[in-house]
Amino acid sequence: MAALLALFGALSINSATVQDDMSDVDCANAGSTMEQNICAGRDVRALEENLRLYTDTAYAVLRENDERDSEALIAEIREGERLWRAYVETACGAVDTYWKPGTIRTVMAASCEMELVRERTHYVWREYLTPMEGLPRLAEPPRSGFD
Repeated sequence: MAALLALFGALSINSATVQDDMSDVDCANAGSTMEQNICAGRDVRALEENLRLYTDTAYAVLRENDERDSEALIAEIREGERLWRAYVETACGAVDTYWKPGTIRTVMAASCEMELVRERTHYVWREYLTPMEGLPRLAEPPRSGFD
């Protein structure tokens, strides 16, 4: 757990300094390992923000529904997310360990996290934001990339 936190802390590499010194990194043309790591960190943060949007919207929708105990349901969803986050740390920590001898390890671990965050975002959308009838509250999230 601590190793993965250190890993993703390294993605931001003292975030204040990197944001000042590396805000001009063109991720479409990232060449160096540091640039690739910075861009991977940006991608992880963007996907996390998207997950938060879907999760917060799901909570708002659940609170609008008077037919269920929404706070108990939200507590269950939060517990599931806590357990899911532990899984992400372990699974992506294993990816980091596998690639540890190489400089690509940060990007590989970030790719693992991005894939799992996309899956979780889609899960939240499918389970809590897609009604049996009518239109979903938010558009279906992309399953890969930034479509």
